[in-house]
Amino acid sequence: MTEPTYDLDELAKKAKEQLDNDPDLIIETDIEEGVRLLICRTGYDPNDYRVSLEKQIETEINGEPDEECEQVSETDSSLTSIYGIIYDYIEEGGDPETI
Repeated sequence: MTEPTYDLDELAKKAKEQLDNDPDLIIETDIEEGVRLLICRTGYDPNDYRVSLEKQIETEINGEPDEECEQVSETDSSLTSIYGIIYDYIEEGGDPETI
């Protein structure tokens, strides 16, 4: 098995900096047809906000396109917590290049 070509510590630091500076930031990647992973920030205080990892699934209800959102994990804005979100994102199939 080959080693990952990314540094999880560096990705977490990069994501934290981006999330601290942009309350509307969404990090996303398609993991399969109709399924997308999203890392979202909730809250405008740059020192106190929540970060969630969500799986967005395209569905159809009564012939109309719709989306179902499943929360995978949620945490605070500390670097340690964001490290965990980034780890989960990659484990769920997220592309490290999107961070």
